[in-house]
Amino acid sequence: MTADLFVSVVAPVHEPGALLAPFVDEVVTVLAGAFRHYELILVDDGSRGVSRGEWDALLARVDGVRVLHLSREFGEEQAIAAGLDTAIGDFVVTMSPGADPPALIPQLVQRSREGADVVLGVRSNRAGDPWWLRAGAGLFYWYARRMMRLDLPANATHFRCLSRQALNALNKLRETGSRLRVFSSYIGYASAAFPYAPIGQTHRSRSRTPGEAIGVALAMVLDNTAHPLRLASLFGVTAAVLNLAYAVYVLVVYTLRDDVAPGWATMSLTSAAQFFFLSLILAVLCEYVGRLPKQFGTAPGYYVREERSSAVLLREDRPNVVRES
Repeated sequence: MTADLFVSVVAPVHEPGALLAPFVDEVVTVLAGAFRHYELILVDDGSRGVSRGEWDALLARVDGVRVLHLSREFGEEQAIAAGLDTAIGDFVVTMSPGADPPALIPQLVQRSREGADVVLGVRSNRAGDPWWLRAGAGLFYWYARRMMRLDLPANATHFRCLSRQALNALNKLRETGSRLRVFSSYIGYASAAFPYAPIGQTHRSRSRTPGEAIGVALAMVLDNTAHPLRLASLFGVTAAVLNLAYAVYVLVVYTLRDDVAPGWATMSLTSAAQFFFLSLILAVLCEYVGRLPKQFGTAPGYYVREERSSAVLLREDRPNVVRES
């Protein structure tokens, strides 16, 4: 029995190769068997290996598919953001082709229907990852929870389900330029973890290199918190206080002792004063720079070059959005 819901699935694709057609067929089969109303949004993240004729053949053959062609490669998360902006379903599922199993989509949606506005896919294990990546991931998630104050489940992936209310809130927050993995913790809606085992058939599911892992971690930290700047600001204030204390010490020594080397007090006070003001200026600059992204981070994260749909996107008896009773 199919549920009387409208479910949107957003999937970023980049050089999918022979994986594209089987993935589309499997997702559409699962959606058609579980839901009365559905759409599959493929976001082409600057692929060059798929010809226009292949896209045309796919859209002519399969019902309920939309394709967004981005102007260039913007990255997996921005591609997902582009799909979320156009999704019209009551529930929206995001997934990575070749890494996330389409057969679990109905279970993911069911968890959301049971009251979790955000259902986060969580890898059941990190088998296959090198030791340094597992250790680094553990350190990062500790930092995210303790320092950034983000309720970010360990080993979270892009396989998730959002209710319409959560998606509306998400689309507003995404203007800050933050990354999608941490958005769910910002909006404050009820969430639930969904453990699963990725199928891992694409290059995106391979273990990251050290440079890629550090880049992702830095982007998630710098895009979502000013904590590193606040830490630098704290160090600056501490250094300023220490230099001020040193200046007081120099004055005390100069006043109480008679055997002070000529010029020592002057040089020491000058040095302490310089470092005091430099440290204080660094602290003030950190505070102001930390607020710049919130004030000026309005540039679009992606640009859509073209949008196309299946020959028959929706049957005539399908409304655009169905309200769940």
